Amino acid sequence: MGRKQLWDQAEVLASAMRLFRHRGYLGASLRDIEEATGLHPGSLYRTFESKEGLFRAALDAYNDQVVQGRVRVHLLESADPVAGIRSFFTSAFETGLDPDPGCLLTNTAVESFTVPQAAAGVRRGLETIESGFADALTRARTLGLLSADLDVEVSAARLLALYQGLLVLVRAGTPITKLHTITDGAMASIGSKEEGQR
Repeated sequence: MGRKQLWDQAEVLASAMRLFRHRGYLGASLRDIEEATGLHPGSLYRTFESKEGLFRAALDAYNDQVVQGRVRVHLLESADPVAGIRSFFTSAFETGLDPDPGCLLTNTAVESFTVPQAAAGVRRGLETIESGFADALTRARTLGLLSADLDVEVSAARLLALYQGLLVLVRAGTPITKLHTITDGAMASIGSKEEGQR
């Protein structure tokens, strides 16, 4: 009979997510992981097989909890899908965090050459966001909030590209006024004529 596991995997993954958001895969040493999660190397390797395995598990958890959660709240469940698209953008930089550690998904996409095995997790997260944009755009078009001629597929891909670029700029410390300007441009790209925003 094996020894009882004395640590909570969800808590370990939450700690790993925070660490990797701040340090990235390359920047997080095994000592950093041990300090952040409380896992000794033996437990890490028994459960996740390697640092890379922990990283992939943390990215999967981030996709399931953070990415899908934000897509659901802002893009799938917003009563006003156009306002939901805007709030999806602005919630990425109106966080109150100083400095903001950025999005683990985006940071990993930029760093993915160092962890090629994480590419599937990156693709899954990006597809979740793009699908959320497509859903919001389709509902907005149906409600008459956007042009009936709007190409949802092209617009969703454009919004994804703008959003990922925005997140890189957030991580780089871009002033919030410029981030709002970029968000305004994203909304203009779908033909939004919002009133009373900001």
